[in-house]
Amino acid sequence: MSSEAVLSALEAVAAPGSDENVVAAGYVRDLDARPDGVRFRLEVPGPLTPARAALEGQCREALATLGAPVEVEVDAKIAASFVGGEGALAPGVKNFIAVGSGKGGVGKSTVSANIACGLAKAGARVGLLDADIYGPSIPLMFGVPRRAFLEEMQLRADACAPGETPALLPFLRHGVQTMSLGYLVDPDQAAIWRGPMVHGALQQLLRDVQWGELDYLIIDMPPGTGDAQLTLTQVIQLAGAVVVCTPQPVAIADARKAKQMFEKTRTDVLGVVENMTGAIFGEGGAKDEAEEWGTPFLGGLPLTAEVRESGDSGVPVLAQDDPQGPLAEALWGVVDRLTAVLAKRARARPRSLPVSRS
Repeated sequence: MSSEAVLSALEAVAAPGSDENVVAAGYVRDLDARPDGVRFRLEVPGPLTPARAALEGQCREALATLGAPVEVEVDAKIAASFVGGEGALAPGVKNFIAVGSGKGGVGKSTVSANIACGLAKAGARVGLLDADIYGPSIPLMFGVPRRAFLEEMQLRADACAPGETPALLPFLRHGVQTMSLGYLVDPDQAAIWRGPMVHGALQQLLRDVQWGELDYLIIDMPPGTGDAQLTLTQVIQLAGAVVVCTPQPVAIADARKAKQMFEKTRTDVLGVVENMTGAIFGEGGAKDEAEEWGTPFLGGLPLTAEVRESGDSGVPVLAQDDPQGPLAEALWGVVDRLTAVLAKRARARPRSLPVSRS
């Protein structure tokens, strides 16, 4: 049996989230094809989402016609977009990913929460930073009241030696390390802050919080193109940004402004998510816009009661025990396509020196 025959058969297996097959995408490693059997390793560029976990069986099925035993090992490998040097904020984070849009109410927090939960469920180490200083949503969407966060902080303070200050740690929920100003400020009090205060708060949330080693830190951006966005694009090196919008023209017009802002701050747009697809909002507007931009379309998310129920209950769809149905399938598709885009960029990127930001 030849290696060429094995690779030819494996070209029938699609790489999840990509328009390539597993051979073209570079998944197949250490191939050893002999008359008595085939051995190889699948190096998947991201956590083991359901689609990637199914690859082993798909490869065996594709090779069944060759009539030889098949031994497949699946490895998940998550590349870093940069290496944090001395003085870098959150130096243990491999990939900072911003989720933003040009306007509010399009579902950035819903998309951020589900991307984070999906990545974590698939085996990645994930954090979620709620950067919406004026209207933090993550405490509610993850079911973490301020009281629970403060009680955990008090327990750590009680365990400290006299005069010692407890570390500021993110709150672990649904396998995701979360942090929000909503944990620290009375939710009934409005944050009436000028730009310098927003800048300082975001720097503190990145510098003072002990994020530890993370494969991904998802940043739920506030609406618009103002102080918070400028701060985050300046103080950390983003792997890129996801732009969320709804299908109608008024939302797409503002999404264009978000794209322009990211471009002007030298931040790659990794892709576009169309939220609230169908019903009264129409369908396909964001996909058409992504094609016009030359940017990957990460998927359309249907508007269903499940979206509202999951947000109100504090359990995002992809944090549920066994998420099923069109919405869960669409969300997993977004996760697959996003990580595939990151992996493709990592393959094309030259190795870089550590980056320091102050």
